[in-house]
Amino acid sequence: MEKKAKRLNKTVEKAEIIYNFLREYTLKYGYPPTVREIVDNPKCNIKSTASAKQYLDILAEDGKIVKSASKFRAIEVVDVKKEKPENPFVENTLDSVNATKVPLLGNIAAGQPLYAAVEDSRSYSMPNDFFTIKNEMFLLQVKGNSMENVGILDGDVVLVKSQPTANNGQIIVAQIDGEAVTLKRFYNCGSYIKLKPENDNYDDIIVTPDQSFRILGIATGLMRNHIV
Repeated sequence: MEKKAKRLNKTVEKAEIIYNFLREYTLKYGYPPTVREIVDNPKCNIKSTASAKQYLDILAEDGKIVKSASKFRAIEVVDVKKEKPENPFVENTLDSVNATKVPLLGNIAAGQPLYAAVEDSRSYSMPNDFFTIKNEMFLLQVKGNSMENVGILDGDVVLVKSQPTANNGQIIVAQIDGEAVTLKRFYNCGSYIKLKPENDNYDDIIVTPDQSFRILGIATGLMRNHIV
C-alpha cells in the first residue's frame, strides 16, 4: 500500500513538472510544444513519447489541459488560453513587426499517403507583406512530386491554413485512416472523396465511407530554397 502511494506521488509530481513546462512554453511561444519537444526537454525527464502521452492524459483528466485530435499541436493549457495570441500556431517576432513566426510541423506526402512525422521543433519567420497569415497556420515539407503540375515540388515547404472544411478544387492537407497524411486537390463526390494529384503519373486516391477522413487545412502558400 505504501509503495503504491509512493508511485502515485511520483506520478503526480512528474505530471506537475510537465504541466509547468507546457505552461512556460505556451506563454513564451504562443503555441504548445509537441510531444517530441516534451520528451527532449531535460526537466521533464521522459524517455518516450508513449510515456509523455500518458502524463498528458493525466493532465487532461485533471482539467489542466485540453487535447484536440483536429490539430497537430494538440495541447492547450487551460489557464493560459486567454493569454494566447489570436493565432495559437503563430508568434509575432520581436525583432521585426513585419514578420510572423510559423512552426514547421513535419512532412507531407505529394505522392502516396505518407505516415508522416508531423512533429518538428523548427519555426520560420514569414514576411507579413508577402504571405497572408490569418487564423491558425503551420508549415509542412513536401515529400514526392505528385503535385508538380501546379508547381509544388519535392522539398518545397507549404504554408497551410488550419481548418476542417474545404471547397471542391482546393488543395488540402488530408489525413486518412488516422495516420496517413497527403497533399492533394479535394473533391467531394457524394458517396466518396476524391483526392486528385497534379501529375499524370499518379492515380486519384478514393476515400470510401468505411475509411476515416479529415481535412487538416488548406494550402495557401509555398517556399523554396532553390531555383528549378
